[in-house]
Amino acid sequence: MPSSRLRVHAVIVLWLFGLQFLAGMILNLFVELPTTHPGAGGEYFSSSWKSLLWSMSDGGGWALLIHAWLAVLLFAGTLGLFLRSLPAGGRHWRWPSSIAALFTLGALFNGLSFADYGEDFSSMIMALCWLVAVALLVFALVRTGRKPEPSAKPAGPPTRQSQ
Repeated sequence: MPSSRLRVHAVIVLWLFGLQFLAGMILNLFVELPTTHPGAGGEYFSSSWKSLLWSMSDGGGWALLIHAWLAVLLFAGTLGLFLRSLPAGGRHWRWPSSIAALFTLGALFNGLSFADYGEDFSSMIMALCWLVAVALLVFALVRTGRKPEPSAKPAGPPTRQSQ
């Protein structure tokens, strides 16, 4: 797959990460999650599944709904970027996109943990995972940036031969 397609995919995912940041800030500043909801407390995996379904069905309001759907889309997007990079992406895309997908999954799990138990450190870990995933995708974009076209003239001051 040409690198330009991977770059477009990464830019779209980065825009989604930006929207996720905005939704998370709105949620953090203006919404208080109820302490009792499907999935609150209990065993992590079954509680988290219930919390995810509750969040994605507008149980916690529109900000949580958007935040939860974006989280799932971001994991699918980063995983898709990694899978698309396997055939022809080279190590410049494979490593950053695979690690970004893992950190995006970590952010999703810690977001669910925050919804389940309300612990602030889960929110902090979620934000750190978000930051690492974004940094890795930016790193991949920078490393695979377009190279300037070689010019016909040599760079630097004129030499005796070129005068």
